[in-house]
Amino acid sequence: MSEPQPDLKTTARQVLRYVRPYRWGAVFTFLAYLGAAITEPLIPHLIKTVFGEGFQPDAFAIWWVPVVLIGLYIVRGIFGFLGSYLLSWTTWHTVMDLRRALAAALLKADASVYTSLPAGNAVSKIVNDPHQFMTLLASASITVLRDGLPTIATLGYLLYLNWQLTLLSLVTLPLMAFVMKRINQRVQRIGALSYDAQMRLAAKVDDLVRAWRVVRSFDAAPHEQEQFARLSKDAQQQALKNSATNATIQPLSQLVAAIGLSLIITIALYQARQHNTGVGEFAAFITGLLLLSSRLRHLSELSQPIVNGLVIARACFSLFQLPAEPDTGQSGLKTPVKGELALKDIRLQYPGADKPALDGLSLHIPAGKTTALIGASGAGKSSVIHLLLGFAPPDAGHILLDGQDVAGVRKADLRRQFAVVSQDIVLFDSSIADNVAYAQDKDPARLEQVLRAAHLWDFVQSLPQGLDTIVGANGSKLSGGQRQRLAIARALYKEAPIWVFDEATSALDTESERAVQQALEQWQGKKTLILIAHRLSTVRAADAIHVLAQGRVLESGSHAELLARGGAYATMVQAQVGD
Repeated sequence: MSEPQPDLKTTARQVLRYVRPYRWGAVFTFLAYLGAAITEPLIPHLIKTVFGEGFQPDAFAIWWVPVVLIGLYIVRGIFGFLGSYLLSWTTWHTVMDLRRALAAALLKADASVYTSLPAGNAVSKIVNDPHQFMTLLASASITVLRDGLPTIATLGYLLYLNWQLTLLSLVTLPLMAFVMKRINQRVQRIGALSYDAQMRLAAKVDDLVRAWRVVRSFDAAPHEQEQFARLSKDAQQQALKNSATNATIQPLSQLVAAIGLSLIITIALYQARQHNTGVGEFAAFITGLLLLSSRLRHLSELSQPIVNGLVIARACFSLFQLPAEPDTGQSGLKTPVKGELALKDIRLQYPGADKPALDGLSLHIPAGKTTALIGASGAGKSSVIHLLLGFAPPDAGHILLDGQDVAGVRKADLRRQFAVVSQDIVLFDSSIADNVAYAQDKDPARLEQVLRAAHLWDFVQSLPQGLDTIVGANGSKLSGGQRQRLAIARALYKEAPIWVFDEATSALDTESERAVQQALEQWQGKKTLILIAHRLSTVRAADAIHVLAQGRVLESGSHAELLARGGAYATMVQAQVGD
């Protein structure tokens, strides 16, 4: 993206907004780990008691030492389990909300977004990334609670035992902070590069799966393997750099801690000899200091999951910055909708195009009639449908539905009036019934009716699971013709006054095409049918045929009228007859 990325503090605040609804889970997690932390100073205090009084003849009973020690760890274990479970509960609920919000942002995105966003990246940002960065941040939170709270408790106990030495032990903190700051800067930079490399690799895998037919037809497997190997090597190198940077955190933090610890132990031994401090007190202080050092070591490794998690979250949240589809409509349509369409002096030029797709186009589509749009590729046929569905506003001109300007109509109300079968068939990895009755209630009688009309009922009946048969990803378990007939059945099932068939029978054999045409004739006079086709046999029976060229209507009329005129349509018919 060309826009500057937000800093990690802003990203952290965004994450917290999604955690906030489950803040009570976070609060109880904190309380659970606080309960475990309170037991931490009891360990050095137990050591003090054992070494201070345990070796005297009239001391306490020996048996209570293992009882107390085991009891402490049982209590810590219970609190630790509760803290871990409650944090997981909070994390997974947050991940679920994030995925919903990201999917909603994608569904509301402007149509232009889908031409530049690889499907693999979208899958990763919505499904994988929220889980990954929340897992990293949850791991860091556990470290903060599991090690940070006991650190505070132990530090308080050490201040109680010997506040001078305890304060002296903190002299290494500025040095530790400086080291961590420098490493964190590199972790953030390398982490972002590593994430980008992974996204490029995911996009390439998406290309390989989606375009496998093209790859094989061009015998391009070696070329794609070389491209994948290059991207994979780049991802590997960035990941190794990231690992190397993260790996420096522990030894450097341990070195700083060792310097401070050796200094403190030396001074503690000196004080003990000078002031005849008891062995128990010395042992308690050293035990507490070692526990504190161990906890600090874990805390020093905290920056890696936090920075990496926020880097992933920042990239994931970029979906929220996608431009939403504009909808300036304020009103609904006048009901009942008849389906009369009028395009008046329409001009449309796509961003980056050197000439308009539609240039002063005027078109009238009567309600209840069958209208065909034909012309060479790039003539503007699909652009007309693009405008009718509100995927882009015209640069100039007006579109009227039943005399009402659709510019003031809400897009959802407008699109509800259309049932579209595109030349690019899209099916869902679900059952045949779910695909036909998409986003609608399933009526067995209607399902049978539209499947018969689409010349698909006999095939469905031959399947062991019938209507419940899963069609696979984008209908991968069906043939090309079956996929197209299923998409036609879906359009027929929708109770819309206007049906659009954009090359809808292009993959059908002659017999199936004729059956579909006969089915469509049942609705002539009842539905507004818009046909876009290259095969002119599909449009012969249309009430009106409009020949488009360079974004304008070249000629209009019925099949017989256009043939008699001997113009562009007649030339196309002769060419196809000749073929």
